[in-house]
Amino acid sequence: MVVRCFKRFDANFTGPPQKSTSSASTAPCGADTNWYVDSGATDHITGELEKLSFHDKYRGGEQVLTANGAGMTINHIGHSTLRFPVRDIHLNNVLHVPSASKNLVSAHRLVKDNNAFLELHPRHFSLKDQATRTTLLEG
Repeated sequence: MVVRCFKRFDANFTGPPQKSTSSASTAPCGADTNWYVDSGATDHITGELEKLSFHDKYRGGEQVLTANGAGMTINHIGHSTLRFPVRDIHLNNVLHVPSASKNLVSAHRLVKDNNAFLELHPRHFSLKDQATRTTLLEG
């Protein structure tokens, strides 16, 4: 499977700021540690290994391809949990790409990982549980 990210910085689908699930952060001062929902990303991506609650070394030979065709090396693959009052949001198979400058949430994988759906509005989005239609997250 080739990993592609066609719209890495699509401002129209920016998610709300999220705190790291880890209490320790090694992100440099001024670094962007937020997660951003990206409708064009095929996978969840982070440059911060500490964002992953569980991870293994990536042994495949694929790279993340950016919009300009550049390849970025994948070092690890793992899982992350974002804590929210209504329900935890799970991010499965997150790619750790040390050269990534943004933490991206694939919209497709977000809804698949959480049995949810996204509503896109002109000024915000809502993530809702598919069975109950309860709003899990707004941004």
